[in-house]
Amino acid sequence: MPGVVISTAVRTGPSSATVRESSQAFFVGLAARGPVDSATLVQSIAEFESFYGGYVSYSYLHPTVETFFEEGGTQCYVARVVGSGATSGSLVLDDSSDDPVMTISANGPGAWSSDVEITVTNPTASTFVISVALDGDVVYSTGTVTTVAQAAGRINLSSVASRYISADVTAGAATIPAPLASTALSAGTDDIANVDDAALVDGLDLFNDAYGTGAVAIPDGETAGRVAGASPYTDYDGTTKAEPTISNALIAHANAYNRIAITHAGVDDSVTEAASKSLYLSTVDGSEHGAMYYPWVDVPTTTAGVTRRIPADGYVAAKRALAHNQAGAQVPAAGLISAGRWVSGVAADINKANGDTLDLNNINAIRIIQNSVRIYGARALSFDDENFRFITTQEIVNHVVVESQRSLEDLVFGVIDGRDTIFSAITSRLIAILAPLREQGALFQAFDANGKKVDNGYTVRCDAALNPVSQLAGGTVKAKVGVRTSSVGDKIEVDIIKSNLTASVV
Repeated sequence: MPGVVISTAVRTGPSSATVRESSQAFFVGLAARGPVDSATLVQSIAEFESFYGGYVSYSYLHPTVETFFEEGGTQCYVARVVGSGATSGSLVLDDSSDDPVMTISANGPGAWSSDVEITVTNPTASTFVISVALDGDVVYSTGTVTTVAQAAGRINLSSVASRYISADVTAGAATIPAPLASTALSAGTDDIANVDDAALVDGLDLFNDAYGTGAVAIPDGETAGRVAGASPYTDYDGTTKAEPTISNALIAHANAYNRIAITHAGVDDSVTEAASKSLYLSTVDGSEHGAMYYPWVDVPTTTAGVTRRIPADGYVAAKRALAHNQAGAQVPAAGLISAGRWVSGVAADINKANGDTLDLNNINAIRIIQNSVRIYGARALSFDDENFRFITTQEIVNHVVVESQRSLEDLVFGVIDGRDTIFSAITSRLIAILAPLREQGALFQAFDANGKKVDNGYTVRCDAALNPVSQLAGGTVKAKVGVRTSSVGDKIEVDIIKSNLTASVV
């Protein structure tokens, strides 16, 4: 219904003075429970667990999201994937005549539904209360209601109850449910044995363009025991490898939705094996939207002194979020800002030799620097070094594209009055997006030999030359934007010259 709807909530996640949309992350993976038909915005690991449950041994999703928040991430969208044969548990509530009046269904497939228990009490002969418990703890109550339609409405509209169950009224039901002692829903199945690359890729479809820009990753993809593909590529040593279907899909998705794809090598891949994969991915359309990181990282577990090895996706996404929130899209998630506070180690030591190999193959190394884990690279997968050497270049372009789409949306259906009013409005809105980027240093200003500014690092045109009357008559208004993105200093070279006592110091 048209109008303004305002809701309030309590935030439990990490706080930040600035939370830029571009800093958010999108994760696809397997989970103990939760919805599978929509993506969920979560802002803390506690919120993730309330929707999707705790750690499960068959998935990297939980520790990836946990690492994201522990390392400075602020918000992410999660898409849960299950097998094609997945089912959801349920429970039918009957009235005093044993006729069904309502069906309670688990919100998402899996055996977890048997941990949900429903209790029905009747304060009076014409009223009832439905209580929901998870693992023995009551998580929701409808309060006293008089009809099954009222109870179902409260359950389905509750942000708490809908995390666990949904309710459907039986057609024609006119009575209320009879008292029911605590009874579990039937157990469903998530059919994870049939989760393959195609299923994980399908999870990306839940991240539609309405969610905006950000970084996307599938930590459960292309790991040991979960690689599939029909089109092989050849490794450096001549070994035939399965096509990196997940990485291909991540890049295609990022390219289509103005996002950045975070990819990784396999847990046991050597530097040369990772380089082979990177070389293959560099040939994929839109590779400038992707970045690859090596090796995997170690994070703490609930057992003191015991760590868990996971892909670096969550760590990288978190440091990217930190950089974007503190300064902007032009700041890479590398160097000092990437110093780990939760990540405790790396799966492989990166020395000068293999570090050079990684860099030459557009792979961003994760290293131990001054006793802390740091990301030591900002390369994009693309070998178009002149235009897309650094992933921040595409980050800046993504920002301009997304903000332009949103800002100019208000001018759609504007009147073309012949006085160039709409041209001026479009120009001013585009400049309003680009000028702050120049001030932040994201766009590289040009100066001549005398120090006079040649341009601001951007140009905007929307005039009669671009918009002949014949074109305007068809309702199309065109504008042209040119940007010169700033580079990243990823190497500092210093010449140190020693002079003897009788020579001058150079």
